[in-house]
Amino acid sequence: MPTLPSGRYTRQRIRDMALNRAGNRALDADATDFLSQHLFELYTLADWPFLYVTAALTISGPTFALPADFHTPQDDQALQVLAIDGTPQSGVTVLEVDPERMATYQASTGQGVPPRMWSVSRSSATGQVFPDPTGHAVAVSLRYRRLPPEPTAVNEPTDIPVFPYHNYLVQAVYVFALEHERDPRATAEAGVRDTLLAAIRRGATPLRSQRADIPLGPMVFGTPFRGDPRRYW
Repeated sequence: MPTLPSGRYTRQRIRDMALNRAGNRALDADATDFLSQHLFELYTLADWPFLYVTAALTISGPTFALPADFHTPQDDQALQVLAIDGTPQSGVTVLEVDPERMATYQASTGQGVPPRMWSVSRSSATGQVFPDPTGHAVAVSLRYRRLPPEPTAVNEPTDIPVFPYHNYLVQAVYVFALEHERDPRATAEAGVRDTLLAAIRRGATPLRSQRADIPLGPMVFGTPFRGDPRRYW
């Protein structure tokens, strides 16, 4: 789908509009924390197509650095080999497996190209591949869901949230302010907020913007593992 246009409001503008409407500007500091946390929850608890991006990477060893804004791979076949030592490749996909299975493969100390398996190490923000392609330069593309970085305190007021539906953010901060003041309007306005979010969810994922089926995992519904990684290729 085409890239959605960015929102128009800065974080400070969002808070100003919401708090002016609520009639309590003294909540700006608390609203700052609320908006930051609410954006994090929006980014991580729902599947937004506008957060999916592609990065070009080069793998030359058993591990590689993931993009700084990496959150999750787009799917189990998000890592694709484009070239090996400058020679273009076509249709070569590196299958994602869990870290435990990757540790089993790496115990065999296999080397070669192209990599066939990979996993994410969240403790070190790296990807791990097998077999080890040391001695080669493997150009790959990684399709993943990004987690927009949090701005610094200095840049926070002028930062424009990646979440493009800024009127929803105004409503969310407005409800936060009403609930803080135990305003009787809070319940009705919370309903408006939830209805708006539901409409956004429907509009942000139009038909065929994402695949409708869930493919069977080839590592589960494929050749069983017998202790020898060479059986897989």
